[in-house]
Amino acid sequence: MKKVLIAGGLCGATMLMAAEKIEDACSEGKIRVHVKVHNLWESHYPGEGFDVIIEMFKFFENEPCPVISGKPFIMHRGEKELVHEIITILKAPSGIGGA
Repeated sequence: MKKVLIAGGLCGATMLMAAEKIEDACSEGKIRVHVKVHNLWESHYPGEGFDVIIEMFKFFENEPCPVISGKPFIMHRGEKELVHEIITILKAPSGIGGA
């Protein structure tokens, strides 16, 4: 099971929409995934052990997994490319984009 974190602030509806798009793409690619949506205004600690983190604003530093900007979900430009990038990372054997 792969773990994805979508973290942001007051863009809750956007994060839920992004989670749905990621879940749908993972389903199509036969990737088992758990997507967690986390409001950083409520808590700065979302947990750990994620395979990829999508941040709606710059927040994370020195994470052991890829951290990707979620701004394409906010702007509605480049969403398909972003979902493709996330799926590529999740398909990688190590879960962190490596071979």
